[in-house]
Amino acid sequence: MKKNIQNIIEKEIPIVKSMGVEFVDFQEDSCTITVPIGPNHNHKGTVFGGSLYSACTSACYGLMYSIQIDKKLDEYDLVIGEGSIRYQKPVHNDFQVKAQLKLTDLATFIGKLEKNGFGKISITAYVFIQNEETHLCEYSATFIMMKKKS
Repeated sequence: MKKNIQNIIEKEIPIVKSMGVEFVDFQEDSCTITVPIGPNHNHKGTVFGGSLYSACTSACYGLMYSIQIDKKLDEYDLVIGEGSIRYQKPVHNDFQVKAQLKLTDLATFIGKLEKNGFGKISITAYVFIQNEETHLCEYSATFIMMKKKS
């Protein structure tokens, strides 16, 4: 599934490839990516804020695409409705992002899709350096799925 989603997202969101994003882990309620600092650094030698935001958004898309594939929701379009980020500390190295949602929210979301052909779900994502528990950024977003128009 990792390779399939990597290909889908690189096609749908081309910046992901140039950022060096790699999708490394999928669970029912989460998606983890790794991102190198190299193509994402700023003039201060830290990761550019826009890259952090884009990486968080990408991890969330990875999670949603994995759900879309797993639940066979091909007849739905996926978009982000809103997103916000809090930069806690500068990121000086390659980093990881973990996007996650609550399984109870997912069940409600799937129910709304089946009933209304439309649903919204909240996802959080955290930026961290491997093996560290400190979150360097905290991101939250609302993603929307709606039936494709015929």
